[in-house]
Amino acid sequence: MIEFLIVVHTLVSLLLIGVILMQSGQGGLNSMMGGVANSMLGSSGANDFITKLTTWLGITFIGLALVIGFLSGESSSSAESIIQKDAESREVELAVPNEYTLPSDDLLPEEATN
Repeated sequence: MIEFLIVVHTLVSLLLIGVILMQSGQGGLNSMMGGVANSMLGSSGANDFITKLTTWLGITFIGLALVIGFLSGESSSSAESIIQKDAESREVELAVPNEYTLPSDDLLPEEATN
């Protein structure tokens, strides 16, 4: 399913590039093609159609990107960070003694007498 959506997304992106280049403005693909779009749909009809087509292709492009991202995300329900997983893998269990001992008298510093 995701592969099909990626193919459709690629086709929509190529159509979007072509439609953007066909828009009138600073030349673009329409002027290179000799004004074919203007002659087919009339001068104002082509601009309105191409503008609406650009809008819908843009909305479709963004929608498909969001759907593909949602479907290809991690499917596990436990969302742990990578840092947390690394910290858990590095944990070392140390043996903790059951009784606590006080330091002996020889470890305490001797009092200096003047």
